Amino acid sequence: MSRTKPYPLSVECLYTDDTKTLMTKGHHDPAEFIKACEFWNGGPLDGWGGKVRHAWGRTVPDSSGDYEFLMLPAKPHARGAYPVTTIIDDAAYDHDDAPTAQKEPGHE
Repeated sequence: MSRTKPYPLSVECLYTDDTKTLMTKGHHDPAEFIKACEFWNGGPLDGWGGKVRHAWGRTVPDSSGDYEFLMLPAKPHARGAYPVTTIIDDAAYDHDDAPTAQKEPGHE
């Protein structure tokens, strides 16, 4: 069984012209993540219609120059990939076919 590196819960905001995503590296407990997001936001996440999700991402430079970097979906444990916990501000972008946040055995 492959173990992932533990990451501190540190909320970052990623954005496009259409949406904002709060994320942290690592697969964190959804309730703890929401609490950290509300602290970051200065209060409840009113209007954030997305679900807390566990996924994998990879950071790459943005060659267009529009953003400092892009965080792209990645396959688990692929080169350069890291686990993430996310929530998006628009439920319309939060599709049900994406995996919901769940604790993985051995990844606390």
